[in-house]
Parts: sequence; structure tokens; C-alpha cells
Amino acid sequence: MCPRMFETGVKGLDTLLGGGIRWGSTATIASDLFDRVVLCHQIIGNALRRGFLVYYLCVKESPERLRLMMKESNINAEHYEKKGLLRFYTPLETELTRTLKESSDLIKVMDEFTTKMMKDVALQVIKGKKVLFIVNNVSAVYDLLYEDPRWKDFITKGSSWVRKFIKTISINIADIKHLEAAESIVDFCMVLKNIDGIPYIKATKVSTAGWVPYRSSPNGIEIAQEFL
Repeated sequence: MCPRMFETGVKGLDTLLGGGIRWGSTATIASDLFDRVVLCHQIIGNALRRGFLVYYLCVKESPERLRLMMKESNINAEHYEKKGLLRFYTPLETELTRTLKESSDLIKVMDEFTTKMMKDVALQVIKGKKVLFIVNNVSAVYDLLYEDPRWKDFITKGSSWVRKFIKTISINIADIKHLEAAESIVDFCMVLKNIDGIPYIKATKVSTAGWVPYRSSPNGIEIAQEFL
């Protein structure tokens, strides 16, 4: 595989993506199926086992809930947290953000939080670490975008920042209703959809392949490579 690519380790996905995800990319897993979380955790698990650093932003689910879901995917979150490879953050679930009334104030708090995290990630990259930046349900932020268009500038700023680091990738999880909004900001989307009772996946903007069937189990998803 190309060293400029992050190999997800998901059978068939790297083939679908032309070798993996290019470092410096921002991507969204868009679906209304729970498989979107399974796929994200599958990618995270493969990255952690290779010693990569994962920043996990909890926008909708709590860290406790995510630890349980990761356990279902055979990932011992506490083990990787102790090793300093997995870090959970809840930027929207603090006493400060819950009491804010104005959208502009919330944007300011989130901007300060993200700026601080960017500096931390930059230091890790300088030290030679490879970093995955996960937003567990960015749909909550997209919903805010409808209330205040300035949120798009905030999200775009984050995506532009990631592209500057050759050893950093950002992966978001979003509802499929936000696919159009996601595509306007990220480099590509991995879309999962149930068609006539069969689960399919496709990658937008980075693959010429259409809908490709996949199999799902508690251990993850497996894309049918014979259709690629």
C-alpha cells in the first residue's frame, strides 16, 4: 500500500477507496443504519492496534456509552485509554455549553476548544504520532448549522486544518439526511444504505464504484470484494 494512505484494515474498504484513506483527509460515514458506528469502531480498533492515537469527540453519545459499544466490537477502550492512545472529549456536554443561549457564544466556546485540541494534535504529529480525529455524531453540529450559517465556517475551518497535517485524518459519523451538507465540507463520504433488504456501501468523490454489497456482524463489516 502507498505510505501516504491510511489502511483502514476493513476487508474490501481499502480496495473500494483505492488503497485506503489519504493522510490529511476528512471523511464522513453517513447512514441511518447502526452499521455506521460498527464501521467507525472497526477502523478505530485497527488503528489502535497499530499504535495510532485516536481523539474521540462525543457530540451525541457519552464516553461511557461509547466504551460499551466499543467493547461489543472487541475493543478494550480502557486499555487504550491507559496507554494514552484513546482520548474521549465531550465539548458540547459541559455546564458551560448547556447554559449558553446565543449561537455565537457556543461557536466561540467550540472554537476555543478546537483550537486547544489542534495545538495538542500538532505536538503529537511533530513527535511522530499518526492521529485519527473522530466526531461520533456530527449531525448535532449540522443541525446547529441550520440555525446559524456561521457553523459552516467553523466546520470548514476544522476540515482545512486537518488537511495541513500529513499524518492526521478526521472521520465523522452523520445521519444520511446530512449527506449533502457533509459532502460540501469533507473530502469524501462512505455511505451505507439498505436497498431491498440488502446492505450496500459506496464512497463518494473518491471511487467510481457504485453501490457495493457488504456483510455485517458484531465484529464489523466485510465488503464483497468480488463486486469491486
